[in-house]
This record gives sequence, structure tokens and C-alpha cells, in this order.
Amino acid sequence: MEEKDFIQLLQGADVDKVKAQMTNNAERVIKALSFYNANEHKISKEPKSKMVGAEEVNNWPLSLPIQKKIVQSTVAFLVGKPIRLVQESEGTEKAFEVVSDALKEMRMNSKLLNLMTKYYSETEAVIMFVPYRDSSATNEDLTIPNTIRCKVVSKSDSEDIFYRFDEYGTLNAWARGYLVKTGSNQNIEHLDVETKTVIYKFKKIDGKWEVETKPNIAGKLSMVLFTQDYWDSYDVDPLIERREVLTSGKAKNNDAMGNPLLCLTGEIKNLPEVKKAVKVVEMEENAKAEYLYPKMSVDLIKEEREDLKELINYFTDTPDFSMDSMKTIGTTSGKAIELMFFPAILKSIRNRITIEELFDRMMEVIKNLLVKVNQNDTTLKTQMASLKIKFEFTSPLPENEADLIDMLNAATGGKATLSQEEAAGMNPLTKDGKSNWEKLKAENISTFDE
Repeated sequence: MEEKDFIQLLQGADVDKVKAQMTNNAERVIKALSFYNANEHKISKEPKSKMVGAEEVNNWPLSLPIQKKIVQSTVAFLVGKPIRLVQESEGTEKAFEVVSDALKEMRMNSKLLNLMTKYYSETEAVIMFVPYRDSSATNEDLTIPNTIRCKVVSKSDSEDIFYRFDEYGTLNAWARGYLVKTGSNQNIEHLDVETKTVIYKFKKIDGKWEVETKPNIAGKLSMVLFTQDYWDSYDVDPLIERREVLTSGKAKNNDAMGNPLLCLTGEIKNLPEVKKAVKVVEMEENAKAEYLYPKMSVDLIKEEREDLKELINYFTDTPDFSMDSMKTIGTTSGKAIELMFFPAILKSIRNRITIEELFDRMMEVIKNLLVKVNQNDTTLKTQMASLKIKFEFTSPLPENEADLIDMLNAATGGKATLSQEEAAGMNPLTKDGKSNWEKLKAENISTFDE
């Protein structure tokens, strides 16, 4: 369908046909979430208990949230530590400051953690940006926004994502479907459609769609679509299912055979009383007593569980955070720690190939909207056009400054490599490094060279 025909459907409020002309991956996302949420795993659908003769016993259908741990590790190594913004252009200080302030106001670090979690667990998420009016806006026109806000859209938050590409593969429209509960406890269906020129807000009242429109001041789509074909744990979901079966089976076997069973053969004269400290079983001459153990290879089951754990971690590049693995870190050098987590670091680097491109797109959306909500600031508009920002991803692993300082000292023959002023400013015990340095100078501490 051509774009003009799609616009006619929007103008005619034919929402069902509008949805039919857009891509929606709800089926794939729901399947991904069925693996991510442990309470939806196949084993969790088994009965919690079953009858053995006349007795009801626990069936132990134990689901393990391993998929959640895999996603948490992926996200932590990618954006767990706040991404640094680096200004690469010159003469754009004001624009860079405005962008930095906007990101802080939007709590972008936490938004990115949420966005990446949705992306890797559900395969699809959107971050949308909208003009916003805060308390510092002018009172002359109450309809004029002065800043921007953002929101993460995902299926797990009860929202549906629709989008449409043109014949050249360019995204030209997207929509967000959601429900709003009214005061009378009714759920009203909504669909917001954004095109480059117009924003359509549909709502379904008494079975009919009503529409409100407003111009899109951005002049382009103010969103970034994150989508992929497979979720993060896709390759190891069968291994996780097998691990759950083994763990549940072990729990059932422990209930049945975990406690010692005394097997008595022959004629028994007397059994010991429960309350007596010393218990003696009186038996005839040819009678015997022995504990009954299950005839099964416990070691083989344990080996399979450990093998599954190793395979799951290996194929998803997920570090082993077990206590046994962490015990040795305290005596390990910084480089050795990096090598221990090297597969997770490599996975993070591979993920950046896609993520950096999408983050660049996100930055262009932010810059464009900030110009639109500050139209009277011509200096800002000029600088935003020239502003170039680079994203620097940092590892969540502890930084080993000691090795770097030793290397610098060796390279300079033991001479100072950091000024006293900068060292005073970097002291983690002070909140204001510059103020701390001024106080130190005023106190005229004798250890400072005058």
C-alpha cells in the first residue's frame, strides 16, 4: 500500500485496516516472555502435588529463572555502568550542555537499563520522546513546551508496538496500543499513531473509534525501534528445560528417599522408643537390619546438571557468579579478572555493533526535539547542527588504577604524574573537589609545595 492510501486510512479512522498495514510482532514477543518469566515455563504448568495411593505428596515442579540471569548479565556488561558522552565537535559547548542536562532530567541511565532489558528479553522495545513543559517554562503561552521527556514502550508493560516501513526500508510510521481504565472501571482501548507530519490519537468509545489529531512539531518520528528476531536465551532454552527437569526430579527423590529407611529382615523382638537417646533394635539370631538406599547413580545426575550449567553459561557468554567461582577473585590481579570475564566482554562488544547505531539515531532524535522546543534560541540551533557526540561504553568490572599508576610511574622514572589540585579533586571522600582544593590552599598545609 502506498503512503497516501495509508494516510487516508488514518484520516478515516479505519483503525483495524491501519493495524493490518503495520508490522506487529506480538506473537514472537509473547513466546520470548514465556521463557523469560519463570512462572510460564513448561514445568511450572505441572500439578503442584499428586496422589500416591491415599496420600497427597508434593510434585515439586521447580522452574529456574536462568533466562532472567542471562539477560541481567548481558545488560550489565553493556550499559550497567553509565555510558559516557564525549563531545567530539568544537564550538558546541552550549548544545552539549543542553543535551547532557536533558539526559539527566530524563534519568537516561535507568531508562537505558530498562530499555536493554526489554530488548534482550522480549526481542522488541521502543524508546519514544515527547515535548514537555516543566516549571521553568514561560507563562506567556501555556501550550509551549520547553524540554523533552522519554518513555520505554514494551509488551511486558501491556503495550502493543506497530510500525511501518516504506518501499525503501525507511520507518515512516509507528503506533502504540494501550488500555486506559476510566473512573467507572472500564478499559478504553487507545492507539496513538505518529507520522512525520501528524500525530493521530485514536480511542474506542462504545465500539467506535474516535480520533484527535495534532501536528508533529518534530517533523520526524521521535522514537527509536529496537527489534531482533531472537531473544537472548533462545539457543539454550532446551538446556534450561532439561536442567529444570533434573532439579525437580532430585527434589522428588529426596522427599521419597532422602531420609534413611531402616530395612528389617527376620523376626524382630522390639523396636526402640523414639524418645530414648540410645536406641537398640532387638532381633532374633538370623534377623538383620540395614539402611535402604536408592539404586541409582547419583553422580551421573550431578554430572549432567553441572554439564548443563556449563553449556548454558558457555553458549550465552554468561559469567559464573557462584560462590565457588567468586572465592578466587580476591587474590586475582586486575588483568586476570578481565580474562575470567572475557567472553561476557566480547559479547558486549558484539552487541555494541547494533546498539551504537541505534543510540546514534536516538541522539539525533533528542537533538532535533531540543531545537524544536527552543525555537527562539538561534545559537542553540546552529550548535546542534554541528554537535557530534560519541558514546563510550565502560565495563562494569572494577577498574584497576594501581597497575596504571605503577606503569606511569615507571615510564616517568618515579616523577609525579598527577597535580596536587587534580588529586584533591578526585578524593572520593569529598563532594566538591574544587571547593576542597580551595580550602586546602587556604589552610596552607605544609606538605604542599609553595
